Amino acid sequence: MGVGFVNKSLTEATVVMKKLDTPKASLAEIEILVCFTALLLIFPTIFGSSRRWHTKFKMVLWAAYTLSSHLITYTLGLMTEGSTHNELFPVWAAFLMIFFGCSDSFSAYRLEDNEQWRNYAWQYLIKNFGLVTLVIVYASTSPMLLGVSYLLLMGQLKVGERALSLTTASVYGLQRTTKLIADYMSSEHKLYPHEPDPIQMKGYKYVVGGEEKRWVNGVEVIFKMWKALAKMEGPNDRKKLKERKAVAQMEALRYRKSLEITDEVITVEKVWACEGSLLSSTDGDKDCKLKDICLSFSLYKLLSLRFCSYSMPKEAHKKVRKLIQHMLEGENDYERAFRVTELELSFLYDLFYTNYGIIFYPGRLFLKLMELFLLIVGSLLTIGLSFLWYYKIRPQDEVQLATSGGLSIDLLMTSVILIVFICLEFLQLFFMATSEWAKVLLLCKYVRKKSWQLDKRIEKRIARLCRTQLWKPWARKLRQYSLLESYGYTPPRWLYNRFTAAYIDYIRDGQKQSVPAKLCLEVKKAVFDSLVSNFSESKNGEACSVGLKNGEASLKLNDEVNKLSWACCLETQTQVIFVWHIATSICEHEVPISESDFLVATSLSKYLAYLVAFSPRLLPDHPYDAEYVFNQIILESRNLLEGCNTGKERIRKLKEIGRTRNNTGRVLNQGARLGQQLLEELKDPKFIWKVLAKFWAELMVYVAPSDDAKAHAEHLATGGEFVTHLWALVSHAGVKRDTPVERPPSTDAEAGPIGCDIVHGRDDSVSQ
Repeated sequence: MGVGFVNKSLTEATVVMKKLDTPKASLAEIEILVCFTALLLIFPTIFGSSRRWHTKFKMVLWAAYTLSSHLITYTLGLMTEGSTHNELFPVWAAFLMIFFGCSDSFSAYRLEDNEQWRNYAWQYLIKNFGLVTLVIVYASTSPMLLGVSYLLLMGQLKVGERALSLTTASVYGLQRTTKLIADYMSSEHKLYPHEPDPIQMKGYKYVVGGEEKRWVNGVEVIFKMWKALAKMEGPNDRKKLKERKAVAQMEALRYRKSLEITDEVITVEKVWACEGSLLSSTDGDKDCKLKDICLSFSLYKLLSLRFCSYSMPKEAHKKVRKLIQHMLEGENDYERAFRVTELELSFLYDLFYTNYGIIFYPGRLFLKLMELFLLIVGSLLTIGLSFLWYYKIRPQDEVQLATSGGLSIDLLMTSVILIVFICLEFLQLFFMATSEWAKVLLLCKYVRKKSWQLDKRIEKRIARLCRTQLWKPWARKLRQYSLLESYGYTPPRWLYNRFTAAYIDYIRDGQKQSVPAKLCLEVKKAVFDSLVSNFSESKNGEACSVGLKNGEASLKLNDEVNKLSWACCLETQTQVIFVWHIATSICEHEVPISESDFLVATSLSKYLAYLVAFSPRLLPDHPYDAEYVFNQIILESRNLLEGCNTGKERIRKLKEIGRTRNNTGRVLNQGARLGQQLLEELKDPKFIWKVLAKFWAELMVYVAPSDDAKAHAEHLATGGEFVTHLWALVSHAGVKRDTPVERPPSTDAEAGPIGCDIVHGRDDSVSQ
């Protein structure tokens, strides 16, 4: 009986396989793959930028980015080797190739993808061989040949644009494109002999636009050649022209690239000095939001130098520091400073992960618009040729899929794909027109053209566009981690193990995020106030910066440095963060209050703990040191808090440990001791939270300086971190944290109220 059942099942399976192995089934499979691949490629185009504030899109975008290339190759193989024949195959394949490079808002998934730009170009070239094979087999004698050839050329433009974007965002590409700004900034501080004025921006000749070598397209080349030849009268004129060019080249021979500030080059100083009412601080731009767009763009160009190992002189850092200090001094100016930095990092994101840096390169915008026009014309032409082929030329015996009413599914799918593509191009044009890059382009042109400054209609249109923000550049949240809530978390071993670690990010014991907290005004104000406290005025009026302290300055300010400074002087910064995090958690449970200091301290405490657990590269310690210490803290917590199933039980246990003054040197013991010390010696809840809020704000500033610019750029792909905004500010100001003096591990936590033997400071001459 069992043998008969098996034979029957095999027979039924064979019948099903034979039904699937037919020309119509093969055609249906190809059409499904074409639609699915096109859908995958459309998704990053529409939702590519959304990954900065919606983490749900991360895996879908990764799947679309990774699978689409392989699906195109597989589909081309089926079209070439399949048992069915359809002259629309080359059309579908051509559009898949265009979709392969069409996304302007999503050029790279990871930062490393920019270094693999040649790999992307080779992928396209290999796929082109399959497409050419299809054209030869199916469309060599068909009217579709014209449309397919046209689409193939358009696809080359699309893919070439993306390859150029990847090349520009690579390390070598950045070194080439930022060389001019690096050389200019080496002497920019000498262009204004007086003290720079950060209010009117006098002396701030930071370049906004116009310095790039214009991308000359073919039409301009022909026009310039014709114009030059028209002026020449004979051989002598040509000889004189060559001599003048040779002399000019000799005069221009320098070891640094030179930049002359002409009328075409727009600087921050020119933007603030613009006489048009649109940019007037007393009329159209009272809140400085429009002018700050240009300021953000100029600072983005300076921040880009960090990724190319270019340096800036000490005087340049002092000048930027004075500007930052001015932005942070007003009552609500910290919001302005945050807005400028936020937009600056948005430009940096676009440089690494989108095509906008290439699209808005001088001279290329015209090419982009021409490309859009030609693609629309080509799509409509292809639709027309498809209908002509289907109703006039198509062989009657050719395999096709049709509805019961006789409507061709092949033709319908072709038309839908082309129409969707046209809509997608218009959507991308809308995204491009409302981007921050377009705003910078318009504002620079407004500053150059006096006629625009006298035209109220143009001013209203520019103002309406520049004040329109479709979406926020990142989630504006602080990711959180609570040790006492997550130390017992164990990830499912069937999903996270040594085998799956080769394919997905490994989740360790205790590594579980809490609910993110909103980045509120109180937190931003506290951190920026702490940053301002690190700036002071020297006797000669030059802006300078005092050394960054590891939380000691805030303790000293509150007259608690002798009691609590021992907790700032541990072996690693990771231990310091978690000792204070545990103490803050104890106070959060014992003396909660509904004031801003409570919100600031708890939010920053859990945020810095999150950075240790999930993003250690953004912190001062070596990433693996931080990871190892974190793993040890999890083991300590599970050992000492064994049997404590609720939050109250854990806090009670920690308070018992804190009262015993056990000098084991363990982080959990030290955190319990610090928490008990805060409760017993400071007593007043408001004062406790004032001390903690000031400490965490100062520690947030202390960890911000970093030489690992790449780590910050990688986090921009998923929205970025608050610490990255601080990193950008302290990088511009030249603030740097010295390496702590090495010392043996402390075994006596009761050694008394000692000060830190860490040398805190910074070196103004350190490059950006």
